[in-house]
Amino acid sequence: SGILTAGDIDVTALASSVRGYAVGSVGAIRAAIEPLQAAWPFDARQHGYKIQFVMRGGSSVVTIPAADLDARDAGADPGVQITTSREMDSQLPKRVTVNYLDADREYNRGTQYAERLTTPSINALTLDLPIVLTSTEGAGKAEVLLYLYWLERHDVSITLPPTYNQLESGDVVTLATP
Repeated sequence: SGILTAGDIDVTALASSVRGYAVGSVGAIRAAIEPLQAAWPFDARQHGYKIQFVMRGGSSVVTIPAADLDARDAGADPGVQITTSREMDSQLPKRVTVNYLDADREYNRGTQYAERLTTPSINALTLDLPIVLTSTEGAGKAEVLLYLYWLERHDVSITLPPTYNQLESGDVVTLATP
């Protein structure tokens, strides 16, 4: 980009390597990174004065007891400790198709899909990834993405006191609740 230097970026938590990747046009840096995030789920976050990339999942960095939830001013009425929402099954994809550049076929377009058979959903999602993959890797990406959409259908929202300000976006936490 000409804006960032190697010292501004921390990718030490990423272990996967990319065989090939095509950036077809000039655009935002974020738009160039998003296909890579689809293939290898990772998050980007500000960490001090650096942009840090971390893989999704991992081990929990802190356990939060139920007493620390619903951080409010002293004397305020108790509120909701945990708010959850769930995406409707009919809104999630039944089938995920991944288009990619096939390393075994002279970089011609390859297509692999994964399908969930036991769902009322009829939605199909197609992702065009400008990434060089083998057919086995493409099928694996389709499978992982399909079930990632289903695993991430739950949203959990909590309010914490300032004692947890050390937490950063992308950190995994454990909630100890009744």
